[in-house]
Amino acid sequence: MAGLTIDNLPASEEEIDFSDLEARFAIPEQEETLENVVVVDNLPIVEPEKEEKLIKLLKKTLGKHGKVKEDGIHMPKDNVGATTKSKGYAFVELETPKDAQAVIRNLNGFPLSKAHVLLVNPFMDVEKFTELEDRYQAPPAEAFAEHEHLRSWVGDEFGRDQFVMYAGNDVNVYWNETMQAADEIVSRTNWTEAYVQWSPLGSYMVTMHPQGLVLWGGPSWNKLVRFIHLGVRVAEFSPSERYLVTMSQEPISLEKVVQKLGADEQHQNPYTNDDEGNLICIWDVRTGTLLRSFAPPVGADGTAAKAGWPQFKWSPSEKYFARMAQGSSLAIYEAPSMALVDKKSMKVPGIQDFAWCPKVLTDSRTGAARPEMLAYWTPEEGNLPARVSLISVPNKALVRTKNLFSVFAAALHWHPEGHMLCVRVQRYTKSKKSKFTNLEIFHTGEKDVPVDVVELKDSAVVFDWEPSTENTRFAILHTSDPTRPPMNATGMTTVAAKTSVSFYALERKGKVVKKDGFRLLKTIENKTTTALKWSPRGRHIVLATLRTFPAYDLDFYDLDFDQAAATKSGDPGDAITSLAANEHYGVTDLEWDPSGRFVVSSASVWRHPMEHGYTLWNLNGQQLRSVPVDDFKQLFWRPRPNSLLSDAQRRDVRKNLKAYAKDFDDQDERRLHAADAELMAHRRRLISEWDTWRSQVEALLASETDDAVAAGYTLPAAAADSEDFVVDEIVEEIIEEKEEIIGHRGQ
Repeated sequence: MAGLTIDNLPASEEEIDFSDLEARFAIPEQEETLENVVVVDNLPIVEPEKEEKLIKLLKKTLGKHGKVKEDGIHMPKDNVGATTKSKGYAFVELETPKDAQAVIRNLNGFPLSKAHVLLVNPFMDVEKFTELEDRYQAPPAEAFAEHEHLRSWVGDEFGRDQFVMYAGNDVNVYWNETMQAADEIVSRTNWTEAYVQWSPLGSYMVTMHPQGLVLWGGPSWNKLVRFIHLGVRVAEFSPSERYLVTMSQEPISLEKVVQKLGADEQHQNPYTNDDEGNLICIWDVRTGTLLRSFAPPVGADGTAAKAGWPQFKWSPSEKYFARMAQGSSLAIYEAPSMALVDKKSMKVPGIQDFAWCPKVLTDSRTGAARPEMLAYWTPEEGNLPARVSLISVPNKALVRTKNLFSVFAAALHWHPEGHMLCVRVQRYTKSKKSKFTNLEIFHTGEKDVPVDVVELKDSAVVFDWEPSTENTRFAILHTSDPTRPPMNATGMTTVAAKTSVSFYALERKGKVVKKDGFRLLKTIENKTTTALKWSPRGRHIVLATLRTFPAYDLDFYDLDFDQAAATKSGDPGDAITSLAANEHYGVTDLEWDPSGRFVVSSASVWRHPMEHGYTLWNLNGQQLRSVPVDDFKQLFWRPRPNSLLSDAQRRDVRKNLKAYAKDFDDQDERRLHAADAELMAHRRRLISEWDTWRSQVEALLASETDDAVAAGYTLPAAAADSEDFVVDEIVEEIIEEKEEIIGHRGQ
């Protein structure tokens, strides 16, 4: 009571004014909130005796993403005859609103069972919807914001492809040109801080940064999506670019993310407590939303399992993705729920590798899509043989299996069309003193999945299918000594090993061929080849010696060049022809453009110490241009999406190819003349600028001379007897020189 003295004491207790004390020590009124309450819908409808079991299951499921309060699950009931049943939904009270948000993000759409997919929403939304007006009022129409087309480059009138080059601190994107230097589209300094890469269909370009990665695209090359993942090292897209997987060696730390973003950017933090300590993230590419984070795989003994990259492999439909804990299990997940199929991993003791079939196959009789399929292999253990298994997904049913003996390694190679799988099996001889290779080829597109076996006398170190729908051929790189040559610190081989290249083709049963099988077409021996690079259109292949100091060979081959010789001899291998044998000093990488018309070989500063840059070749091995580039690092062609042409339209293009070719030649001629005209105009402009400058200098000199004469300066007298004279210069040119030796008499 302010101003209280001995002279003005109140007469009674009721007259005492406590307002100043109440204001000073008042406890702020706590505003009640229900932001920590969620509504879980689409639950099973159960009777009272099963209610406790359902609540226990629900608490366990929700508890993985947020802490549920004691007695925090309230399940309304309904009277049904003489008994009561739950209504199929529940109110769940969690400890904090943050827990509620984590539960909503991770469990909305979660399959509790095959018949019950959870729908999880904030309780506050229920209150919001109950306060809606009885009469609908249309929201104000937002102005249409046109977005740039992410595949606009495909519509280039000249059918050109793009490529990105990273050199020094600059990232440049170019149009590829055949008859002149590449046409620069955009160039930015410090655009990336590690490396660049394209998405599988070319819609996005990825740049890497310590804070995460960024997607760019469209004609303006604007920033499209940003993903916060500190210390990110690698990224991998799903086949149709809907999902993105990123991995960092730094465990996710909420504290570090908050510090890095700053106070004004906290709304961009995608992580919750559930993500703490994880290394791998899966994102929705279109929205930038974090769908789920993962810890590294764990083996059967509880320790970290050996894992390479990519960590997850996607099915062609993007409905499923999987990863293995090497030696113990295979985990298959569903998208977009990110939940395990059947809620558990497959126990596969000893599993070493797996691979999805790259296409969804169809039934040959009905045309209906078959279940997706993956293959895996397990090594020998004790008396158990090694085994290759094919299973269908999602039912995990065994489609085909085959036992293998005396195996020390294997590799899985799916044909791009998915109708065949080659298992490259590395085996020991009976004495175990030497090694050889068998190719076990599964015909996955046929009934009962028959298997062909191709036996080799030495070891196949590289296998690659021809990417063609018209032929079933493959190439192998094989050697008598499969020991890897020594490498330096940058990954360059210091010894050129002798290798051979062989081509095989599938022959169908007929009058001459008694049984379906693969036949050797041709073997090219005494090479130093380290990589087989097929054209994306098939038929053409480059045998390349990459990242090898003593050799830098690039050999171009056409498998269908001399069909006349093959027809005459009856041997398809006679059609295989060497088109060119070239060298590119220091070559570290080689890549075909999407059209299969051009090849780029490059020497990167990351691996080779000198002569960095790239060289452009056509498919016949003819060098079009060589471009030295200081501090050259990367060059990648921009991938193209799948063609929208039907089979009938493609056949029509092939039928009228000569007419199209003439139009293209005329177009190239006009562009060449336009380039020549532009060059001549540039030269005329330079001459005009020179003449203008000279006229200005002569006028200035004349003006200064007049001023000097007016000031009394006497010009030096010109020599009166000076005369013009002509100097003749005689140039001799030897047109032809012939030397004839005449013998002496008597010889």
